[in-house]
Amino acid sequence: MAAVKSRPKPYVRALPTLSRAAALIDVSPAGITRGIDELGIEPIPWGRREKHLSVNDLLRLAIHLQRAPIEGVAGGLLEEVERDYPEQVEAVRGDIDRFFDSLPPRRPSSRDEFLGELHDLLPPKYAKQAEAIYLRYADSSK
Repeated sequence: MAAVKSRPKPYVRALPTLSRAAALIDVSPAGITRGIDELGIEPIPWGRREKHLSVNDLLRLAIHLQRAPIEGVAGGLLEEVERDYPEQVEAVRGDIDRFFDSLPPRRPSSRDEFLGELHDLLPPKYAKQAEAIYLRYADSSK
């Protein structure tokens, strides 16, 4: 957090406000506030009332709240920065890259795990249809 506070003001201004973070993650402002409390995040104050989130905190929230894919949140942030604060694109892109580099490697789901999750999340009729489609394409790609 200290690294963000020591950043120049134009950089901090380019970071998402809590309301922009809520839109990027596809949650309500109350959902962002809950997530911030649950993760113990300290937003960066700006002016009298506005608060911003560091790139790291935004992406941690996206993972925690599980509403939008983290890649989509990062891409949405980068698009906004490119549009509104083009001079900060490289700094924000660097922070995004460092965040993704810090994540543990993803382990591919096994076929059984995937099918189990499919049946847990979908009504039985649709789960059977989705499984048949998956198996047809999985078997043809071997």
